[in-house]
Amino acid sequence: MKKRPLPQDRKEECLRLKAIFTSKKKELGLTQERLAHLLDMNQSSVSHYLNGVNPLNTGVAAAFSRILQVPVSSFSTRLAEEIDALAMVAQGATSNVEPGPPITTAPRRIEIMGTAQLGNDGYWVGLDNSDGWVETWTRDEDAYALRLKGDSMAPAIRNGWVAVCEPNHRLVPGEYVMVTTTDGQSMVKELLFESEDGVSVMSVNSAYERRNIAWTDIDKIHYVGAILGPSKVMCRL
Repeated sequence: MKKRPLPQDRKEECLRLKAIFTSKKKELGLTQERLAHLLDMNQSSVSHYLNGVNPLNTGVAAAFSRILQVPVSSFSTRLAEEIDALAMVAQGATSNVEPGPPITTAPRRIEIMGTAQLGNDGYWVGLDNSDGWVETWTRDEDAYALRLKGDSMAPAIRNGWVAVCEPNHRLVPGEYVMVTTTDGQSMVKELLFESEDGVSVMSVNSAYERRNIAWTDIDKIHYVGAILGPSKVMCRL
């Protein structure tokens, strides 16, 4: 199942943003990998925004604007107007835009529960509580973290990074999932699509092939809400 292309106006917003990034990356000392780190998202997601695979939203647009030091209006008049309208609501001004719920939650402590091998011969090794934890924002009360090993998703995800898994979040094509098969293999892959028969997943690293996994062979498949670098890991003294 091929992902439906964006409407032309939405795609043009992404391409204007990409042109700005291309023109300013040398001046700002940015690479796509560095940009992904500053945005707190994986490199694949950044690529999808810049190439018009995924549509921009106000939160993402504001983050790109801050890092690239340009106004949102330079690549999206639509989103700039939405952000202005939300700002007016926050200041108590009249607006026909209904405000969303305020963000009042603090980062949560998410325990690192095990290690997932990034490769076809994957596994998830349970660890004791001495492995530490990470802090991040998530609404999933059952969220947990895994330390990742291997190079099948380099350079987007590197050895030693941490994936925060959200079992209660819906699966999103084009984003990462943690899959554990019935024979005990665990792996973090990009979800291409899901069907009645199973899921199709792939690694960013071209050395590894696309893989189709039947539902009958899946013990669990959980959405990956965040990928955090090793510096985010908190260890017990």
